Amino acid sequence: MSFMALFRAPDQFKAGAALRPVTDWTSYNHEYTSNILNTPELDPEAYHKSSPIEYAQNLRGHLLISHGMIDDNVFYQDSVRLAQRLIELKKDNWEMASYPLERHAYQHPESWYDQYRRILQLFERNLK
Repeated sequence: MSFMALFRAPDQFKAGAALRPVTDWTSYNHEYTSNILNTPELDPEAYHKSSPIEYAQNLRGHLLISHGMIDDNVFYQDSVRLAQRLIELKKDNWEMASYPLERHAYQHPESWYDQYRRILQLFERNLK
């Protein structure tokens, strides 16, 4: 939701944090997605409209991407692909926090602390 808010309504949102985010629904190979969007082969338009990476060029606000590197639900590679897209677009108002020991559901208190500290700092810098 943070991606879609920042990318699709860039004049309304100054900052957002995306936690363990799906960036491209075509790479989220899960029956959850196909129950909602069919498959990319059957309905490529639905996947295109629903995938934040398709709107990354619109980023104007400040973005924090936070992702566990051993996430086995939403793969870390998803966030890396979006990071690469933001680099290609020459966006400079984003950052990525990677957590080497975390899966989708974080287990380490230090990771939780770091993630929420970063979110607080993001909002304090950009929303005051």
